[in-house]
Amino acid sequence: MPDAPRLRITREGAVVVLLIENPPRNLLSLSMVAELAARVADLEKDDSVRAAVLTGAGHANFCAGLDMDEWSRLSPKAAQDEIAGAARGAGAELALACDLRIADESAVFSHPEVDLGWMPSHGATARLSKIVGRSRALEILLSGKEVKALDALRLGIVNHLASLGGALDQAKALATLFASKPRPAVKAIKRALTEGDEKPYRNRFLLESQHAIQLLWSDEQKAAMERLRAKRP
Repeated sequence: MPDAPRLRITREGAVVVLLIENPPRNLLSLSMVAELAARVADLEKDDSVRAAVLTGAGHANFCAGLDMDEWSRLSPKAAQDEIAGAARGAGAELALACDLRIADESAVFSHPEVDLGWMPSHGATARLSKIVGRSRALEILLSGKEVKALDALRLGIVNHLASLGGALDQAKALATLFASKPRPAVKAIKRALTEGDEKPYRNRFLLESQHAIQLLWSDEQKAAMERLRAKRP
């Protein structure tokens, strides 16, 4: 019998790697969605974790989406409850939920739900339109067509392209860089970006100033200024 699907977690310093392991397509089962949501919640509370990388086992698939055979057996109410509890989404939607995306040159992204008489259920309508704009998101979601790696880079769906098989190493290198930065500053920048999305443009400047002023009293900022003064002639 094949091994049960699982979410494997490893630690490399302050960086955690979460590996979706359900070959050959790394489909998300109900248990994996629940575990992923719980693990991410735990990691967010762990101050020793500074960055996380989400990847799929093997090179062929990051995650081909939900295990629809399993999900289709749910009652409408059970399906709604499960979807509401899935914090990050499935497949391409799971990637969109991440702060950044690194893909190798063979990668493709697609949202084929429309061909099944269904629609994205884990945030694609909100996140994809924010990245590529409403009209492009509409075309991608209604056509169900694949977006190849270079087009995904051009549209901003991915941040970087790596050589074949090199995406994980590049992602870990970037995560390690972010993990080396002062934690309060990283959190403030992310909060300003996230909270700013919900505010009028002119109010985002005030929000940024508020977070910046709060950092003036952090130990990390004071230490950085002392190091800077020490370097001056």
